[in-house]
Amino acid sequence: MHASEIEAGKPLRWAVYDGNGVLLLKEGMAPATQAQIAAMVARGLFRQADSHARHNGPRPDIPPMGLGPRDDGKAKPAGDPVQFDDLALQPGEVLQLHSALEVVGTDMLAVLIGYLKSRAIVVATPVVSGKPLLVKDGALFNVKTFSGTSLFSFRTRVLVSHMQPMPHLHLEYPGLVYATKIRRALRALVDLPATLQDPVSGNCLNVVLKDLSAGGAKLVLPEPVACPQNARFLVGFRVRMGDDLEEEIRADVVMRGAESRTEKGATVHTMGVQFKDLSKSASLAIMALVYRQQLRKG
Repeated sequence: MHASEIEAGKPLRWAVYDGNGVLLLKEGMAPATQAQIAAMVARGLFRQADSHARHNGPRPDIPPMGLGPRDDGKAKPAGDPVQFDDLALQPGEVLQLHSALEVVGTDMLAVLIGYLKSRAIVVATPVVSGKPLLVKDGALFNVKTFSGTSLFSFRTRVLVSHMQPMPHLHLEYPGLVYATKIRRALRALVDLPATLQDPVSGNCLNVVLKDLSAGGAKLVLPEPVACPQNARFLVGFRVRMGDDLEEEIRADVVMRGAESRTEKGATVHTMGVQFKDLSKSASLAIMALVYRQQLRKG
């Protein structure tokens, strides 16, 4: 079908599918913007035959909703395939959801509630501007999560959206996810308020975190700190993961280097630290921040 047959804001008279038979929009739903229409057309756009054709003509070569795309090698994410079960995700972990129909858009965060093996993933409905997002059954999402130094991605669709007893979504259970190794050396240039605490004396300084990776950070100090190489400290800071979700991180660190230099007539004191035994949630928050900044650069 042609893009001219679809208008933004106008309900569709038929369901539309992409070239792999994945349902894009149900009959009666309306594309929100022209950009959404363009994204659908770019994927290949096919409409459901009318009732006369369904009963009297050849059946369209489209798998029914729920079966997912045919395994023809198209539209698979980059990376090495692994079984979803191998991720061993735990309730409370965060997934990043991105509408599969939007080329550019905001990543929405959904907290994992649990899953029914081979049937569905259950997540809390993403919250945007303080309100649960209105999600239609059948909506397609690209999903990302981090574990260790790997990014895992897969595509899923909303099976059922529930508002009771709390807003939550049942997502189609993926057989495979795709793993991409992310170098721990990738860094994000940030400007985060932080604290640096000596665990022995209890003395605490307000510092600024300027450089961040999964392996460590650079801190800007208000004054030099006299300590031996490999001295241990506790660093505290917050990483915003979305409009309504923030991760508070308190990490044990080892001092790897410190210097004082003059910049624009002022003396700047810095300290490089290495993280020790970061929690999984802290690693996820940091890697998500680093990865988002890398995407913006690309």
